[in-house]
Amino acid sequence: QPEDVRMRFFAPLKEIDHRFAARLSQIDYDREMALVAIDPEADGTSIWGVMRISADASGASAEYAGSVRSDLKGQGLGRLLMEEILDCARRRGISEVWGEVLAENQGMLVLARKLGFRLDRDPEDPSVIHVIKTLAEG
Repeated sequence: QPEDVRMRFFAPLKEIDHRFAARLSQIDYDREMALVAIDPEADGTSIWGVMRISADASGASAEYAGSVRSDLKGQGLGRLLMEEILDCARRRGISEVWGEVLAENQGMLVLARKLGFRLDRDPEDPSVIHVIKTLAEG
């Protein structure tokens, strides 16, 4: 859905070119991880949601980003993907996970609060909320 794309990328995208698609699908496993939920009855051709992290060069902090298909929102899939990617980050020794969320994306902001993220408004862009979670060891 166009609105889902705008919430994820902060801008409407009419199409994803080959270079951008490659960047989303070919990850550097030393610094990145992506979890993809697919419809088990669609032979891997129907993506339900995606959550990914990308660590900084030191491996101490990672940015997350994700999206869930519109018709599946509110059913717990986003929470499941977020919890799994946070566990992955912990296992990798990442101590902080952060993201940028549009202020109007209340679903993501509610989830972030429930999962213990701190929410800070961007002083330079009030339409963006920085969400930050410190991860416990183990």
